[in-house]
Amino acid sequence: MSLIEKSLEFRKNARRLVLGWFRPSILAAEHSRHELNLSLQKHWPDSPIQVYELIHENWEDKATVKPPGDDHQPDNFIVFIDPALDIDWINDSTSTDAQLQCISLAESIGAKRCGHLPREQALEFKRLIGHAIVNGIRGDAKQSRALADTAAQFIKDRTIERSRVWTLASAHSLLLGAAATAIVCFSLPLLHTLLSGAPVGIWFAAAGGLLGAYLSVLQKAGSGEWDAASGFGIHVLEVLTKFAAGTLFGCIAFAISQSVHAPASIKALTPDNASLFMFGFVAGFIERVIPKMVSTYSESFTNDEPRKVHDTKSNPNRIIQRGRPNGTTGSPN
Repeated sequence: MSLIEKSLEFRKNARRLVLGWFRPSILAAEHSRHELNLSLQKHWPDSPIQVYELIHENWEDKATVKPPGDDHQPDNFIVFIDPALDIDWINDSTSTDAQLQCISLAESIGAKRCGHLPREQALEFKRLIGHAIVNGIRGDAKQSRALADTAAQFIKDRTIERSRVWTLASAHSLLLGAAATAIVCFSLPLLHTLLSGAPVGIWFAAAGGLLGAYLSVLQKAGSGEWDAASGFGIHVLEVLTKFAAGTLFGCIAFAISQSVHAPASIKALTPDNASLFMFGFVAGFIERVIPKMVSTYSESFTNDEPRKVHDTKSNPNRIIQRGRPNGTTGSPN
């Protein structure tokens, strides 16, 4: 026996020892699954199968002696979940077009990615697909389509739920990480000296923008429809981008409020640090605030007053007198 084979055998024995002490139910399930595969393999000797979970098997020995005149041929088939959590099926009879359509519909829905779901939810999804295929093989098209639709709705709902979990977990983790980073930066003497040179108000505005973006993410995560099939990393990137944009918006709001060209209405809103914090919070929570502020700020550079537009519309209540030549009287003809 080679060294690699010895190491694999040692790892197998070590795993069985650990599971035997702490998770004996897993060993019992694996043993039962092994026995099931041995019994099923006898029914399908020409098609090697590995069954993780059996959905349904319809099997009748064709070699059984039949009464004279009985030409019935059994419709043997099996539908199961393999170790990779994919649906497999074998049917030794000829399928009709209606059966193939039902099976194709179920398999197209079952092909959707479910690796982002917990194992039990993924198995529940595959069971629905498996029973849809069973009904399709049996010829019950209505029930097969109903189960396929149920499976499609199930994977959609569970995907949205999973995505919300990832979004909320990312938001909480990144906020705590930002708070911890701020504490470390202000506690170190060198960084504290560098950061203390900036105006105090900008830190209040940036913190407000970060918290505003955080609450904006929480609000959208509870009401929007997300797609977890894109993976966990894209959710972290989206939340991180939202936080960075909120912090930047808070800093821009501070810069506009302290500018000499800022309108008086904006200066009146930020007399102290608490107001700067709330100003930055609104800027981080509502994306359209900063573009509107920039538009107002740019208009403040124009000193020309807008030209007055005179109303030239006629007033029906006004009496219009026509001028007459000097010395003439009387109404016009």
